[in-house]
Amino acid sequence: MHSWRRLALASLLALVSLPAALAEGDKAEDTPRFWQRDPEAEFENEGRNHCAPASIGVGLVYLATARGFDDLVESTDHDGQVALITELAEEMATDPAEGTNPDKILTGLRSYAKKRGVTFERLELATWRGVSARNRSHLIGTKPKLSWMTAAADDPDAVVIFNFGWYKEDDDGGYTRHSGHWVSVVGSGPRARQFEVHNPALKPERQKTDTRITLAPVEDDFVMTNAAGDETAMTGYYQAEGPGLPFNKNAVSAAVLDSVIVFKLDEQ
Repeated sequence: MHSWRRLALASLLALVSLPAALAEGDKAEDTPRFWQRDPEAEFENEGRNHCAPASIGVGLVYLATARGFDDLVESTDHDGQVALITELAEEMATDPAEGTNPDKILTGLRSYAKKRGVTFERLELATWRGVSARNRSHLIGTKPKLSWMTAAADDPDAVVIFNFGWYKEDDDGGYTRHSGHWVSVVGSGPRARQFEVHNPALKPERQKTDTRITLAPVEDDFVMTNAAGDETAMTGYYQAEGPGLPFNKNAVSAAVLDSVIVFKLDEQ
């Protein structure tokens, strides 16, 4: 066989043998890193509670720039991302002091998609938190399953966001939820229960290095007490630690994975 033919064949075989993840592109690198407190954005309350629209926003930009949904966003530069997050915050009725609950995210996301003329192949939510009747068909369960999260995180066409509740241990050994935080998930880690995230609470440079979180099952004696005094055992849920989700352990006892949203758009 001529040398040029051998070279061409070798090149073709190399392309065919590329790992699927490489052939599909790099979800982590193709997903933007946006700081929710960017002073140039001039979000209400300095963006302290804009984590949900920021996390959804970078996912939409990823789909637009890396997965072929060119008309999904107006612009993908910095100003375009600011405008997108501002619009999403309005669609989701983001409270500048309280943030955005998962039900409002679904409502806003569905409204945004309708305006853009796109439909969902899948739109799924796992949470113990309240869901309105209009979004109940998207609820797949109260406890997020590890296999479901991992498969979605590694799917190049799926956007995944995690919501962690900040829990404080009370004097009687129970736990109370004191707010939460949304992050964008851009892949699973090399070990079981590890995920790579873009955390909008971190500046973009830190989002490049502080990416990993590790989930661990919540202990059997972890009991949540709500404002009405009702108690709920959190067995079957996960809590997280890692550089991708830093928190003040003097103020917060645990970060529990309360809600997960997964969505994927129909092919155009």
